[in-house]
Amino acid sequence: MKTEDLIAELAAAPAAAPPTTLERRAALGVGLGVLVTLALFLWALGPRPGLAAALADPVVAAKTVLPLVLGGMALVLALRAARPGVPGGALARVVWAVPVAVAGLVLWAFAATPPEARMAAFIGHSIAVCLPAVVILSLPIYAGLVAALRSGAPVRPALSGALAGLAAGGIACGIYSTFCVEDTPLFYGVWYSLAVCLATGLGAVIGARALRW
Repeated sequence: MKTEDLIAELAAAPAAAPPTTLERRAALGVGLGVLVTLALFLWALGPRPGLAAALADPVVAAKTVLPLVLGGMALVLALRAARPGVPGGALARVVWAVPVAVAGLVLWAFAATPPEARMAAFIGHSIAVCLPAVVILSLPIYAGLVAALRSGAPVRPALSGALAGLAAGGIACGIYSTFCVEDTPLFYGVWYSLAVCLATGLGAVIGARALRW
């Protein structure tokens, strides 16, 4: 092929998608997913009575804020992982501050709770609701995010899927927390974390296939 022909062919080809296309698709996908999740949440669970008063307590507010912060950071990392050669940067290290904060709250609650009350606080009464609810509520958000990530080029599909699952699980957990009345970190610090880990693991398994080139 002559150089002139190659130049003409390249000029006639569609322009490359702008770098913000992935972010726009992710915003749309996550936004729609959150709407579906909220609809499911309001239909099946709903916010707890006296939610505003409960959130005035920083320890109670932490069970909503920390998962949402984790979900937001994981979302950014998932978008970066969908672009070859784009590192996670400092955020890949900062994200670990959330589980460290959760561990600190659990240790604080363990020390502050009388020994005879610790097991009851740890077990609570809603594990059977918490774990499946968070995972189920994360699915619409995960589906919307994965649909967007497919327009990228993740070189490690399982990792990208795990980050998408972490993002969806964190956001879903924050939503679920507004229903839950288990306010001690001995409960939510452990069982919320397990629920988000389950969503992350499921995301990795699905992403390994759905995000494969």
